[in-house]
Amino acid sequence: MPFISVIIPVYNAQEFLPGALESIETQDFADWEVILVDDGSTDGSPALCDSYAQRDPRFRVVHQENAGTSAARNTALKAAQGEYITFMDNDDWWRIPEALTLVHEALTRRPVDLLWHMSARANPEGTEITEAEPTSIASTIDSLSTDEAIRTIIDNELTTSAVWTKVIRRDFLTEHGIVFPSGMRNEDTDVSAQIIAHIDSVAWLDQRFYVYRMGHPYAQTSHSLAVSTVDDLEHVLRSNLSAARSLSEGRRGALMAFLARPMMVWVGQASALGLLDEKKHGQQARRRKAFISQFFLPLVSQSHTREARIAQWACRLLGVRACAQLLGVQFRRMHPELVAHSTTK
Repeated sequence: MPFISVIIPVYNAQEFLPGALESIETQDFADWEVILVDDGSTDGSPALCDSYAQRDPRFRVVHQENAGTSAARNTALKAAQGEYITFMDNDDWWRIPEALTLVHEALTRRPVDLLWHMSARANPEGTEITEAEPTSIASTIDSLSTDEAIRTIIDNELTTSAVWTKVIRRDFLTEHGIVFPSGMRNEDTDVSAQIIAHIDSVAWLDQRFYVYRMGHPYAQTSHSLAVSTVDDLEHVLRSNLSAARSLSEGRRGALMAFLARPMMVWVGQASALGLLDEKKHGQQARRRKAFISQFFLPLVSQSHTREARIAQWACRLLGVRACAQLLGVQFRRMHPELVAHSTTK
């Protein structure tokens, strides 16, 4: 059994896939496997995957008809044999050859359900890397309870929903039946929320070895914003808030602190696309507004990030509806291309 399985869904990524795979192949820690799931690619990606598998059996390839990122990751989870699981997008990479050595040392020193870390960022060409400075909270996290550790990571604004910032014990995922929801977007938020809800132990790795390529067409943030995507995030929020009722008070608060940012994103998206307009969207708009009225302030009140504190202040001063409008304005300013190319599907 390898120490770690790296799961990479592959779709039409022939330009950047070699860089991703070479960053793993050149690691100075050798006890790994990579599960490449070719999700119906129509370019040279399938042949690239096969060529890596032919020269190094640690690369394992599954070819399937196009079914989306979640289905590809679930296929890989079934095939994975590693003690731990982590993820990589097919256009990203690890920037240092000792990344897995650091992961192995951390998990050998303190085996946990979740080893969390933060990523660096790169421009679309991959020539400029930013936000690569290491953090300095690992020892603090080790000294805290799991609930306190989760909240500390969130309050220090060091987390995202992305699953490639997480190294997870494979048996933990199996024990709790955690898989990716097929056929919908915002799947990382859903899986990360379930992980946070159920982990018994967590540690932090200060080094930022993962590089996220920003703004490339492969990236989710480069897609147009569909109403279905907004609805998917609402579903993720509702389902995880419902599940939170059965958690201990401390873990429920930690999960709500994590969900505060996705809630702010969802409110901004819904407002920016006019989905809160009752004249245009009737009962659906009323349903969304009722959800915001019930959960927005309780969620952001659990988080101590700067943006959550601003949202709390705006809600208490102006009201929840005005705060939603302001988040819509902010979203349109930050993502004009997503709003301009939004779709009703």
